[in-house]
Amino acid sequence: MKISMMICRSCKQSIVFLLCLLVAGCGGGGGGDSDDTVTGADWTYMVYMGADNNLSTAGLFDLNEMETAGSGEKVNIVLQAEFSSFYTDFGAIGHNDYKGETLRFLVQDDGNPGNVNLGAGESIGNVDMGSPAALTDFIKWAAAAYPADHYALVVWDHGAGWKKSTVFKGAVQDETSDSFMSLPDLAGAVRTAGVHLDVINFDACLMAMYEVAYEFLGLTDYMVFSEEVEPGDGDPYDTILAALKDQPDMTGRDLSETIVEKYYAYYSDPDTRSENVTKSAVDMSALPDLQSAMLNLADAIVTDYDTVSGVIAQAQANGQGFEYKSNLDLYDFSARIAGGLPNSAVRNAALDVNNAVSRAVAANRTIGDSMSDAFGLAVFVPSLGQVSSDQLFNDLRDYNLLACNQARATVWSEVVAKIVAGSQETLHSGGFSFYIIWDTDADLDLYVWEPNLEIYAPWMGQTTPNGFFSADSYDVGESVEYYVSNDYVQPGAYDVFVEYFKDGKTGKKAKVELWYLDPDVGEWQMLGPEFLDLRFPYLGDFSDIDSLEELNAFSNYWYAGALTRAVPEEGTVTINAGQRKVTFHMAPKKRAPKLNAEVKK
Repeated sequence: MKISMMICRSCKQSIVFLLCLLVAGCGGGGGGDSDDTVTGADWTYMVYMGADNNLSTAGLFDLNEMETAGSGEKVNIVLQAEFSSFYTDFGAIGHNDYKGETLRFLVQDDGNPGNVNLGAGESIGNVDMGSPAALTDFIKWAAAAYPADHYALVVWDHGAGWKKSTVFKGAVQDETSDSFMSLPDLAGAVRTAGVHLDVINFDACLMAMYEVAYEFLGLTDYMVFSEEVEPGDGDPYDTILAALKDQPDMTGRDLSETIVEKYYAYYSDPDTRSENVTKSAVDMSALPDLQSAMLNLADAIVTDYDTVSGVIAQAQANGQGFEYKSNLDLYDFSARIAGGLPNSAVRNAALDVNNAVSRAVAANRTIGDSMSDAFGLAVFVPSLGQVSSDQLFNDLRDYNLLACNQARATVWSEVVAKIVAGSQETLHSGGFSFYIIWDTDADLDLYVWEPNLEIYAPWMGQTTPNGFFSADSYDVGESVEYYVSNDYVQPGAYDVFVEYFKDGKTGKKAKVELWYLDPDVGEWQMLGPEFLDLRFPYLGDFSDIDSLEELNAFSNYWYAGALTRAVPEEGTVTINAGQRKVTFHMAPKKRAPKLNAEVKK
């Protein structure tokens, strides 16, 4: 039985969940004793579960799914897991004896899909699951105790792509030990184990990146991962493992494609549907060609950066993004570069990258319109505004150390340095936010007109060049929308206005409050409330008004003002009336507006 949880694999807050399962006390069979050697299996499916954090309860749910399938003659399901007694109250669920120790299992079908047989695991003490040595030891033990023709490794935990995140500690987090494994740590642990893996599957967020894949070159035949944040349920282990047991003669490619398809099927099901879902599999034999194409593109961009920087900036601003705004889909980003240039070395190199990505991605599935341009692999393309100044040096330093940046040629880290350096002199301190809330189910939209003469709203997408939005209120059914700026933004005015777009099922008007946070002031402030409806709407195309303030004469618009972000010597940030001439044309909703602003004073 799949139990949906409102939590994501990159959750940044500690939320305690009460496990809604009856956990069996003690059980027999399937302990982690290496003397019980099993032979003759086709597959050993290893799961390294770092759940000593706020994913503890989610880990128990996934263990229950593994038990639903259970090991068999041809498939061994082997688990090393550590849970958190801080986030899961084991006493309240009938397992007082569990104190946070690390357990090893040969997972068996316990005959009861409603129970978790936690007692079947053998304690090996409290192991630091964030230690590379612990992962190495687990892989060696699993392969020795449960040898097979093929091996798969699942790395289960929070994920952060290539970065060592200070928020949730990278790819495998052990809160008790206060440790994590960086991407090089993970790859090093697999390399040290000396066991060639047919498949490595990251049941973790944001790991489907060019940089991540290249780190594991030579260590596995296929990688499976997600470009976007994974929903809290993660992989559907019951259906994946059932398929493997039904067809134990699967190849590594077969299994990687099966994981992608079962993941897609689970989150497409109306009962468990989730939006903004991605999952992809990469054929590692195609990575050398991709690396060669990336080196050529890096060299072409760096050589001609002054000429192509505008196209790069446009591709960066409009490309397929994810929860980490510095991650862009590699295929989409390269396609936008190629599409913005005439025949040139950069254009040809970008097209070569697209061809290499197409050959490398063995399977790719997405759910949700906002993920329609996710093609299976992301790449790091940051702007200065996406990292704070004290993180900037460390991020670039760590990025330079990745395997993909060690070639004796122009590498992608040099492109990253160019992009960041190119924006450094013109950006200014940001960190401000706008938040609207209203009292009915009417469809309202928050708009922000940025200094680049473009206007943005949640229904157009979550990412802008200078910040990001919430989801569209219409899509999520909540009467709230917000905008959060980057730490560093383009200087100029950020005009804010609200449109009452459509009546709700019950609401024919709305009382709207605008809250804004200026870090120079240090506290939230409120404007309004204003009352909006469709009694006297503005229906023009903005060609007949000279200032956004004129919108306030109509019942369906509220122009609240502008947050001005200027160079430091020009004063602090204040809310003030915008003075810019409005000459843009707004297209119908659900299609991005075409803006033609000439002056922004």
